[in-house]
Amino acid sequence: MQLQEALLKNYGISVESGLISGKNQMFQLGNSLFTIVYTDGVKPEELLERQRMSHHLLQQGDRYVSRFVLAAHQTYISEADDKTFILLENNFLAEPRNHKLGRKLAKFHNRARSLSHPIKECSRIGKWNEFWEQRIDQLEKVWQEKAQSHPGNEFEELFVDTFPYYMALGENAIQYLVDTEIDDDPSAQDAGTVCYDRFSDHTWSGSYCIKNPFDWVFDHGCRDISEWIRQHFFDNPHTFQPGIRKFLQEYQSVQSLSPFSFRLLYARLLFPIHYYEVIEELLLNPIEARRKLLEEKLQAFVDQSGHYQEFLRRFYETAEVPAKKLQIPSIDWL
Repeated sequence: MQLQEALLKNYGISVESGLISGKNQMFQLGNSLFTIVYTDGVKPEELLERQRMSHHLLQQGDRYVSRFVLAAHQTYISEADDKTFILLENNFLAEPRNHKLGRKLAKFHNRARSLSHPIKECSRIGKWNEFWEQRIDQLEKVWQEKAQSHPGNEFEELFVDTFPYYMALGENAIQYLVDTEIDDDPSAQDAGTVCYDRFSDHTWSGSYCIKNPFDWVFDHGCRDISEWIRQHFFDNPHTFQPGIRKFLQEYQSVQSLSPFSFRLLYARLLFPIHYYEVIEELLLNPIEARRKLLEEKLQAFVDQSGHYQEFLRRFYETAEVPAKKLQIPSIDWL
């Protein structure tokens, strides 16, 4: 059965044309925007969790969250072209504004924190340490191979020269995270919530604000805050301080951050995920069309490494966090 056929049979929706291609196929019908999400290889438990997170946030009044559409055969999963898919609907279409984004993010986190169903498949809580160690170990093996066989091009040379520094930074992040989990106790506001893999100014931007449940992970809210701060630093490497202060003030006008939150946030900033992701894509999943862009990105990160280190050294001061008073430790060698 073809997609148009499946949409008509299972949802009573007639789509002759107008499918917008991208990460997911989308089409607009009347006042609704529909998204087709292919689900081959996704566990049923994960689909159920994503549906529950979506339902909960809609119940809490978030009009931008995509709703799972029930098919005529009373399940959320349909099939077309030998692939399974889920249909999502957004019937509140408004142009997004990044005005007071910190405040909006805090409200989003607060709404999701009251979710009563346990989230396991989509959860990243307590797993940072394990994921970070895996990333470092995987890249260290590649680095050893490249160093021994001698780099074959400029990118490999740059990788061989710079990886030891970024490995040390990553190991410091892991140690800081472990110490935080041993030394500090989370408070009520440190409960898990709905987050994004990499939250930034672009997450809720576009023609319409769409909060797609398949973009979510369940984690500590400081994941989104730290990833926004990281991206803001690299977008504004010389003028980042006012934006970071404003974002944190906006967020904390809704939800204050505990010392535990700030320490997790800082551990995440210490871990150089920006560097690792570019290296991983270049080494492990090379797409020739993206090579030049990624190599330029990597060079920019390396060129800014001293500046980023200074940003880390002075982060608590920039963020106006009384680190000494709250007994938040610093990293001595930065």
